[in-house]
Amino acid sequence: MIITNIRNNKNNANLLHTKTKFRAFTIIELLVIVSVIGILTTIAVVSYPNAVNNLRITSLKSDLINVSTQLKTYLNNNNVYPTAINNCSNADTATICATASSGNSFTYTHNNNTSPPTFTVVATNGSLNYYITKDSDPIAITTPSGALTALSPATIATGTGPASVTISADGNSVYVANRSAGTMSMYSRNTSTGALTALSPATIATGTNPYDITISTDGNSVYAANKTPSTISMYSRNTGTGVLTALSPATIATNGTYPMGITISVDGSSVYAVNQTSYTISMYSRNTSTGALTALSPATIATETSPYHIAISADGSSVYVPNYSVHTISMYSRNTSTGALTTLSPATIATGFSGSVPFGIIVSNDGSSVYATGNFYGYITMYNRNTSTGSLTALTPASINNGAKAYGITISADGSSVYVTNNIANTMSMYNRTPSY
Repeated sequence: MIITNIRNNKNNANLLHTKTKFRAFTIIELLVIVSVIGILTTIAVVSYPNAVNNLRITSLKSDLINVSTQLKTYLNNNNVYPTAINNCSNADTATICATASSGNSFTYTHNNNTSPPTFTVVATNGSLNYYITKDSDPIAITTPSGALTALSPATIATGTGPASVTISADGNSVYVANRSAGTMSMYSRNTSTGALTALSPATIATGTNPYDITISTDGNSVYAANKTPSTISMYSRNTGTGVLTALSPATIATNGTYPMGITISVDGSSVYAVNQTSYTISMYSRNTSTGALTALSPATIATETSPYHIAISADGSSVYVPNYSVHTISMYSRNTSTGALTTLSPATIATGFSGSVPFGIIVSNDGSSVYATGNFYGYITMYNRNTSTGSLTALTPASINNGAKAYGITISADGSSVYVTNNIANTMSMYNRTPSY
């Protein structure tokens, strides 16, 4: 009995000792555990920024939907869009208070002259940019501010040798000067899609070799620069139909030779024409009631070699001229009271290889973008504009290939559409434009 108990006690002691022993991890097992922890950490690190990014995108979209609702409500009550959306401290009847979420900011543009009125709001958070219009849901901006995208279909027929194109301030009409045909093509424009439809009749006669046309902001007057007779054709415009009628007298002589480009200030008080072979800009005051022109004193200002077109900013403070032979754009400040021009310093900016032999030029209505057509290579060069100084800086990328011999260029008042005439192809290219932000 005693011997048996001793054996049992030894067995129990051995069993207790066996149960309290633990097996350690091997090196391979430790490496596997460390690897798993590393993978999980990597997934967490990668997923966190994506999650934050998605939250920012959701916030931007939500803000845009909210401000779009506010704008549409304001339009229903007032028949126009407000002049500003961030007036939250001193609210008035012409503005609204649209509050952006933390980290977000708004850029608002609108045009109450179109029918119906239009707006674009861009919401920005860091490198993320989304925009919304009266007809769209929030859309991601994946191209640089001011970039162009072709419409579908991309072209519409013109007359022979289309040299330039312009668009009315209300966005309802587009006109093309047909250099070889000595006519002007007339189109109605769909303000929602940017698509064009030829009027009936589709054309009206100009002088010989019309190279450029301009239209007053009030929509009542249209002018065409005729190269070989060195004259300006003058028209009244039916603001309801877009149809043109020649004034009497129908033309006025220029102060230089071979006028190639023409433009009018937004306030309608000044008209400018560039003269290709005399290397000058002719300057006129305009009677806003009758449309009649009178030469300023002095009547001209110098450009560089072979100026072909001319554009003026919507605020009336800047004028730009592409110089065909030297591949530059001349830049001027404008006295908004007298209409007189003064050369900036530096006086020019190069268009570069892709924009060589620049021909047409236009400034966006918000003043943030300038576009020049490259006649020989078929490129459109794109610039940011300093709205304070008027100086230009090339975009990145700096150009878009138009695929044809590009001449004239214009932009819609709401900044959403750009049109370019293709002289050899007898077509007009149509682009959507990325909103400014």
